[in-house]
Amino acid sequence: MVHLLKPRGWKPPVRRQFFLDCNEIADLCDSAERIFSGEPSVLQLKAPIKIFGDLHGQFGDLMRLFDEYGAPSTAGDIAYIDYLFLGDYVDRGQHSLETITLLLALKVEYPNNVHLIRGNHEAADINALFGFRIECIERMGERDGIWVWHRINRLFNWLPLAALIEKKIICMHGGIGRSINHVEQIESLQRPITMEAGSIVLMDLLWSDPTENDSVEGLRPNARGPGLVTFGPDRVMEFCNNNDLQLIVRAHECVMDGFERFAQGHLITLFSATNYCGTANNAGAILVLGRDLVVVPKLIHPFTTGNFIARSFT
Repeated sequence: MVHLLKPRGWKPPVRRQFFLDCNEIADLCDSAERIFSGEPSVLQLKAPIKIFGDLHGQFGDLMRLFDEYGAPSTAGDIAYIDYLFLGDYVDRGQHSLETITLLLALKVEYPNNVHLIRGNHEAADINALFGFRIECIERMGERDGIWVWHRINRLFNWLPLAALIEKKIICMHGGIGRSINHVEQIESLQRPITMEAGSIVLMDLLWSDPTENDSVEGLRPNARGPGLVTFGPDRVMEFCNNNDLQLIVRAHECVMDGFERFAQGHLITLFSATNYCGTANNAGAILVLGRDLVVVPKLIHPFTTGNFIARSFT
């Protein structure tokens, strides 16, 4: 799979049938799962590193980001910079299978340099509804597609849940919500873990959002659904002070410039898929974090076709 990484000029396949079969995907999942099962729930990483937000099956955007800002290969920059992906690899886009299988193959090829953590769409109850399950069936047939969907979701239960870079920058998918006050609370989560079996800590970690701006403090109900919250800049500063952190980097929300600062710059929201769901017209971004822990955003702007499933989603 890794040898097929050719970002320049990538075009969607003419045939929708996926090019890997069940046995190949099973082998890939087995290899990746062995690696994930040996990793802690909170990864301890070093700079320099590139950080990617939500991809949502928009494989074309992933290829563009690799083409424009370097790819994780021996021909690219993997020898001197790590890669961290913040979850939501599947759903909504047309190429969830390409996206997740390439990332897993990169993890297997470069286990110490490519890092994946879990998003809220890396859960069967969510990706059964928002595109991944039906993509597996449509592109692999009903029997094989359902089997592959189940197998990849079992692997998702092993994904690490956060990453700490140089003990100063914490990266997660959603946020700190109401319940997370110390990094040790995330470290104590035992994997494999399902959303159904998870605690309020896991729910906050994968689902919570910052409030709409720095003037809205405290905890507020989250429009995403009952039991979910948004957290204000005061919570961000409290968490950073409690854990001697400089910055929180999280994904989970589409933002127009691909990245957005909050809490006087102590939190950054990162989103890497452009023109989300074919309607948002947003840019996508990654963050390049240097050895000095200075964050540099790198952007791509949307194409008009080829990335998303033209359906109405909330």
